[in-house]
Amino acid sequence: MKTKSLEVLLMKICLLFDIAEGNVLRLKQQHQYQIQAMVYNLLDKEYAHFLHNEGFIYEGKRHFKLFCFSKLFGNGPIKREKDFLYIPSPVKLSITSPVNAILEQLANNALSLGEIRLGNNFLQCKEVTVENPQAKSEEILVQTLSPIVCYSTLKKYDGSDFTHYHSPYDQEFGEQIHANLIKKFTLITSEKSELNQTIKIENLGRIWESIRFFSPEDNRPIKGWNGNFRLTGSQELLQTALDAGLGAKNSSGFGCVELIR
Repeated sequence: MKTKSLEVLLMKICLLFDIAEGNVLRLKQQHQYQIQAMVYNLLDKEYAHFLHNEGFIYEGKRHFKLFCFSKLFGNGPIKREKDFLYIPSPVKLSITSPVNAILEQLANNALSLGEIRLGNNFLQCKEVTVENPQAKSEEILVQTLSPIVCYSTLKKYDGSDFTHYHSPYDQEFGEQIHANLIKKFTLITSEKSELNQTIKIENLGRIWESIRFFSPEDNRPIKGWNGNFRLTGSQELLQTALDAGLGAKNSSGFGCVELIR
């Protein structure tokens, strides 16, 4: 559905961009920060400031942005050359959120702005597609649109922090997915009735690890996992996974999933 006026309840939007000059989007391999910056720039200024600097606070200490975005998909294979990616136009970006105001602002501003900057490229949003994927049972199958990240912060022998990333083969992976979803669900609904229902995540077929850097200046790798997964548990928490993303670092472009069935 192509839309210029958004009054329905949104859960997911897909932005389709043309490149202003040429038919190829040229980005550095480490471009997560540039997509995140574009998303914040598409929000209303005051709301972007609130979301970036504060967000939604869980139990007074954990800050959640409650949006998630996919990697970029082009109209054909992505070419990799030295430090750059070349993505053929048009380019698609999916964004999910349980907060209607976020998606409304992104969709309306993307359509109304003439040129949108992404890195050194200028884009024009030619279409916004609205979707409302629903978890209709206590089991859903999803595929990743961006890698799922789960990690723990540990201490080295010298007292400095060390980030240990969990894989789907680790027990901690499922436990963190569950605990993270409960925090998001509590923020979204202020309800506690589902807190005792455990979400389980199971790999389906081949899964693979993806290692990314948020920006060229960041020397800390972020490790996530791609593939198809089966999620079981309460429908409310499964819906939270579809809307707010799975795992950590959602607002940096990780954990965005698409409903298969």
